[in-house]
Amino acid sequence: MGKRLTVTALVIVLTGCTDMKVEQFAGSEPQFALESYFAGKTRAWGIFEDRFGNLRRQFTVDIVGTVDGNVLTLDESFYYRDGETEHRVWTITKLDDHTYEGRANGIIGTARGQVFGNTLNWRYEMDLKVGDGQWRVRFDDWMFLQPDGVLINRAYVSRWGIEIGAVTLAFMKAEDQQVGAADAPQVAAE
Repeated sequence: MGKRLTVTALVIVLTGCTDMKVEQFAGSEPQFALESYFAGKTRAWGIFEDRFGNLRRQFTVDIVGTVDGNVLTLDESFYYRDGETEHRVWTITKLDDHTYEGRANGIIGTARGQVFGNTLNWRYEMDLKVGDGQWRVRFDDWMFLQPDGVLINRAYVSRWGIEIGAVTLAFMKAEDQQVGAADAPQVAAE
């Protein structure tokens, strides 16, 4: 019995369980509307940390968003500090006042999200490049809109139900910024 309890406790710690529910943010300000925030140009700065807190990657993302009715298209260009680049296009549909679903290259099936107040919880699976191979991982993104248009994103990444790392991003509207590869982080040793 003691062994079983220890294993159960270990699994709970490794999976990073949380009691946080997106509905608890219903009254928080400023109100976050995904399609309004991402219309036009947005820039993000991000890091990936492994489950031990070691910094593994740094990157910037330039995003161009267009809205057509209830569909938001996000054209994302990633620039990693090690010189790698990546391109992803999301097609996100607003289903009702709180619910979104989306598809993108590399995403398995359909991503699903809910927004309440200043918070969006977005969940999906994707095949993540790791070395020369790929791992199927699950993302549990939490986006929190702050005053002055800053959007903070904390994404918990898991594989087989075990948290393997976290991505942290800060987004800002980019209307007054020049965006593109020339502004990407300089290539440096990781």
